[in-house]
Amino acid sequence: MSNLLSAFRLATLPAETIPFRAEVKAFIKSHVEPTPPDIRARSWMGFDAAFSRKLAARGWVGVTLPARFGGAELDAFSRFVLVEELLAAGAPVSAHWIADRQSGPLINKFGTDTQRQFYLPKICAAEAFFCIGMSEPNAGSDLASVGTRATRCQVDGVNGWRLSGRKIWTTNADNCHYMIALVRSSGEPQDRQKGLSQFI
Repeated sequence: MSNLLSAFRLATLPAETIPFRAEVKAFIKSHVEPTPPDIRARSWMGFDAAFSRKLAARGWVGVTLPARFGGAELDAFSRFVLVEELLAAGAPVSAHWIADRQSGPLINKFGTDTQRQFYLPKICAAEAFFCIGMSEPNAGSDLASVGTRATRCQVDGVNGWRLSGRKIWTTNADNCHYMIALVRSSGEPQDRQKGLSQFI
């Protein structure tokens, strides 16, 4: 075990994160009430859309996303500092958490231009909250066993997809505007990783 640990090299955060950390701490001091440790430990589950909008007004939601969509184009180190300070203070980050951490970067990398233009500005403004639709009954966290189905269809002359199935553990789904769902667009659950797609 000690040989494995000795293979890791300590990394240091870039110098520009030092003033950024001070800026984040000052924001937190004026916008986050002091909370006891047991609440701070679960703060990433605290849903507060108004707090997320305050962060967005500073450019701190979608921080790694392109500026043309409202993002700050900060690097991963700055995002790390921001998240570290927010969680340490017990800030209620759950409203924008999935969109900022996962959905926005996925849409930016794999989405169409139309999807980027529609969703990313809303994410960066904390006007669109996302949940994740992955786990399912009888499959749990074995995502290769996903059985929720996406079938091509036509409704009122428009080509699209019909999704059928059930998702569980969709944290804050009742408060979110959108879900990115992992579904089977071809094949059967026995095919495991083949035929899986993500839908907004």
